[in-house]
Order: sequence, then C-alpha cells, then structure tokens
Amino acid sequence: DVSEEHTVWGIMARDLIRETEAQNNAPRGAASGTALPRRTIPAAITDLGLHDLRVPDFIQRTNWPTIDLIPSCANAAFVEFASAQYRHLNPEWSFFAAVSRFLDQLPDDQWDLIFFDCPPAIGYQSMNAVFAADMLYIPSGPGYWEYDSTTSFIGQLSEALEDLAYGFEGTLSADKVTLPKAFHDVRFLLTRYEPGNDLHRAMFEAFGKVFGDRLAQHPVEMTRAVEQSGRFLSSIYEMDYRDMTRETWRRARASFDRAYGEFREVMLPHWQSFDAPGLPADKVLEGDEA
Repeated sequence: DVSEEHTVWGIMARDLIRETEAQNNAPRGAASGTALPRRTIPAAITDLGLHDLRVPDFIQRTNWPTIDLIPSCANAAFVEFASAQYRHLNPEWSFFAAVSRFLDQLPDDQWDLIFFDCPPAIGYQSMNAVFAADMLYIPSGPGYWEYDSTTSFIGQLSEALEDLAYGFEGTLSADKVTLPKAFHDVRFLLTRYEPGNDLHRAMFEAFGKVFGDRLAQHPVEMTRAVEQSGRFLSSIYEMDYRDMTRETWRRARASFDRAYGEFREVMLPHWQSFDAPGLPADKVLEGDEA
C-alpha cells in the first residue's frame, strides 16, 4: 500500500531521469565532431521528485522479518507501455540496464536471495526477470488450460531467448550476462493444487511426463488461506493465524514450507557458483533446452 512513485515504476522513471541528465551533460560529439541529440523528459515525470529518492526508499519491510519487497505498480500493464514510451523519449535508455543499475546499488551482504515475480507473458517485465535470474521457477495451476499455457510459454520463451541472443550478441557487458542465456536450474511448480481432486492428480502426472524431474514434487496446495491472501493483501508468511482457523493456517504454512524446503535443496548446490564468472558445464541449461 504505497504510492506508485515508490514501486518498480518509480525505479524506472528515476533511472530514466538520471541517465538522461548524465547523457545530456556528457561531452557531446567529441569523437565524431557531430552533436548528439539532447533528450528531453516531460515535466510530468521530472516534477514527481523521483530524482531525490534513494534506493532504500523503494524497499518495503514486511511482517516477516527476513523478507523485504519492492511493490509492483498497481497497474502492471502500464509498466509495459511506460517502457516503450521511455525508449521513445531516450533511445539510449534500457529497461534491462535500469534494473541492473538498481541491483548493482544493493549491498551484497544485505539479502541472500532476490525473487523476481512477474507476469507469465513474453514482455519487458518477464524477459528482464529471465535475464536477471540464475534459476528459473515457473508456477502453473493444475488445469488443462494452464498446462497448455505453460507449455506454450516455454516455447515462446525459448524463441525469444534465441532472438535476443542473435540480436544482442556482442553488445552486452560480459560481466552481466553471457549469450545465449543459461540457467543453473529450471523447475516447474504446481500451485492451487488439491490433493483430493482427481483432475489435479491427473494433471500433476501429465506435467511429470512432460517435464520429468524438473517438476517440483511438492506443489502449493489450495487452502482457505490461499483464497484469502488476496483479501488480506499478504502472503501466507505474513498472515496472522488468528484471522482464520488454526488448522487452515497450519495446512497452508505446511504446504508452503514443503515447497520452499524443496526449492532450498535445489538452490543450495548452485549457491557457490552464483557469483562465478561462468557456469559449470554440467550445470548449464540453454534457452532451447529449458
């Protein structure tokens, strides 16, 4: 519950202002002898006071002491349109680089893990998350249409990664990302799963046949607490068990804890190599294989 200036949109707009000012103040045309165009940012953006915000101003504490978050823009679709608009205002500005610059300003010892939660679509947000990620977790509901959507998403993601690798090869900083994009691990996680539902059990088996050992064995179960999370605007880990029956809260926490425990077991073997300059050959998953 924060103003949009303090969401991921504010990070984008703040970076656009700062980068454009830096470019306008840089020596112009010294090498080629031609003047570079001067970029202008509308007052509707520059007058919001974003330039004076610090990195911690975007990071919100939660009721869980070890979890902080950066809120999404209330109108998530607006971020996609804003990205295109900002590229029009300043073609040298990049959403990918904006998020990279923000992450570079975070203290290395303040957070162990950073999760990007993004829409399941091929857009600026999801592709930026893919490029920033060391590991890729793809959640899906247990219905047929969600199964079809997930498999289609993987195919489109593979094609997008291939196109980006071709289009940006040799232009990205090697210490940030190597092309083609590779992951330490890729997993699929079923959510809103009902163990007593025959259809859900059948879909879990179908996912297993397609994705094999890349399917998480502990799905997130559908409980009353999960249904209520939207109303409380809180995650399961932040909910007060007194807002529901104790057994409902216990079931939800047990399901999420099992899912997280499995994620932790998958993640830890890769931990030491996250900061390595290259990925071990036996740990790499290329975009098409993913």
